[in-house]
Amino acid sequence: MQEIHQGPVRVQFVPVGRDRREWMWKARDESNTITISGRFDSLGDAVRDARTQIDGLAPDDDDTFAA
Repeated sequence: MQEIHQGPVRVQFVPVGRDRREWMWKARDESNTITISGRFDSLGDAVRDARTQIDGLAPDDDDTFAA
């Protein structure tokens, strides 16, 4: 059996698009692996997607995300 230790994941939310009305997120873990999302109409949608895409993040862990 292999143990997997997940370190901290940094998530950054970035406004994108011509008028900066869309959002995307970028995540980086300790191994420098980067994950980039698609575009979302709202910051809330981007946060919900990041929470579902990144393993190990609890839905009520609001301190993990900073806009």
